Amino acid sequence: MKRIVTTSLLALSCLVPAAPAHADGPERMPQVAGQGLVSAYRALNFDTSVQLRDGRGAGRHVLWPASWKVCSQSPEAGTPLQDRHATLIVVKTHEACPA
Repeated sequence: MKRIVTTSLLALSCLVPAAPAHADGPERMPQVAGQGLVSAYRALNFDTSVQLRDGRGAGRHVLWPASWKVCSQSPEAGTPLQDRHATLIVVKTHEACPA
C-alpha cells in the first residue's frame, strides 16, 4: 500500500506548475518570430493571451497550430509582458513570410 501512495504522490507532483522562469522581475516576451506556432505557444508558457493575424491578409483562422509559423511578433523580444498579451503574425509553414 505504501508503494501505491508514493507513486500517486509522485504522479500528482508533476501537475504542480513550476515557479516562474523570471523570479527576479517581470516575465519578458521571448523571441518567437521564425518558430512554429506550437513552439511559440510553449515559449509563452500557454498563459499569455495571444492574438493571431494572418500574414497574407486573407483573414484565415488557425485551426491546426502545427501547420503555421510565426513571421513577426508584438511586443518585441525582451519587452516585459506585464499585461500578458501578444500579437503574432502567422502564415502556413509552406508559405513565405510577408516582406
